Amino acid sequence: MRVRHLIPALSVCLAASVSTAIAQPKADPKSDPKKAPAKDAPKPGAKDAPKPGAKDAPKPGAPGTGTPAAGPGTPGAPGTPDKGTGGQEVQMTEDAPPKDIEGRDENPDAPRVVGEETPQVVKQAAPKPTGYPVEEAMRPITLPKSMAEVSLGPHAQVYPYRGTDALHARYGLTDQVQIALIYVLGGIYDDPDTPKKEYGFHPGKAVGLEATVALKPWLGARVGVPFYIDPLAVAITAGAPMKWQFADGKYAIGALDDFLTINVKRFAPSFYQEYDNADAASDTRPGGSGTIQSRGNVRFSAYGIMQRDAKTALIGRVGVTVEDFSTTQTMVTDHSGLKTFIRFGVQYTPRKYLDLGGSIGFDDLAHPGTFAPALMGAFRI
Repeated sequence: MRVRHLIPALSVCLAASVSTAIAQPKADPKSDPKKAPAKDAPKPGAKDAPKPGAKDAPKPGAPGTGTPAAGPGTPGAPGTPDKGTGGQEVQMTEDAPPKDIEGRDENPDAPRVVGEETPQVVKQAAPKPTGYPVEEAMRPITLPKSMAEVSLGPHAQVYPYRGTDALHARYGLTDQVQIALIYVLGGIYDDPDTPKKEYGFHPGKAVGLEATVALKPWLGARVGVPFYIDPLAVAITAGAPMKWQFADGKYAIGALDDFLTINVKRFAPSFYQEYDNADAASDTRPGGSGTIQSRGNVRFSAYGIMQRDAKTALIGRVGVTVEDFSTTQTMVTDHSGLKTFIRFGVQYTPRKYLDLGGSIGFDDLAHPGTFAPALMGAFRI
């Protein structure tokens, strides 16, 4: 009974579907805007063709345009997906590869955030060389800690001929404190104790201790005690060594490294000329001439250094010595008055531990015979 009622219902639905299909018009391929242009559409370049955006341009869907009205299902219309027929195809660009593609510059302790700017690297100035400088103009007043230096300085006065050589050894206790030992090795002169005053070599008898403290990089304090062994003579020396550097160490000036000498007992021993020691010893010995000795001296000296290159330095020194603390000669012998000296030399440093050099000058400009050439050598360990 149910099948008999179901067959008429299906027959009605089938008939309705067939009638709807017959009533649907067939699509004309010529009128398809995708396949052929509209008959009434103006040709490109025609005078009557409306310009894009003109006010009187017919709207899509107007009668006679051949363009279907925009609506759902029409390309470019709202609600219809654009399949690329109404626009140009967009080409996607690829991202450039990263600069550090291998990750060598990546710091795991400081990871970078995407989009973060790379910090600028500030170049630091090259550090200055450490240790004892090769350049004489750049050397400090005192030796560095634990450094030792031994130097010799043979020199001779031309007329009358008198030569002397002394050994200078100094050692840096700290970077600011150094001690020094000076010993006169000997001299060549006419012995004042012999009647004929024959020239010969005589062992030195003067020795002394000295300490220097660097108070500032440009200022120091120096105290020394020179002795003469036979007969015993003692003195005290003091200085205020100063040194200033200019033009990155190319030039330097200094002063007052041996400012004051005070006679404590008999006479003030000299490390520069052994003949002066022998002459003073002869006068003060029992039975000697008994000539009054100098009470000491004050020396105003200054020097300048021009560093020609890293290994070569030109050195000049000038000064005035006030003997016996008097500007005029008051004794029979030349133990008082003013003495002006001047000297010029060259120092060459072939190795950082070795200095070689020579100089010429006058020990007293008032006496041409005091012209005195000199050599020097220093070795450091």
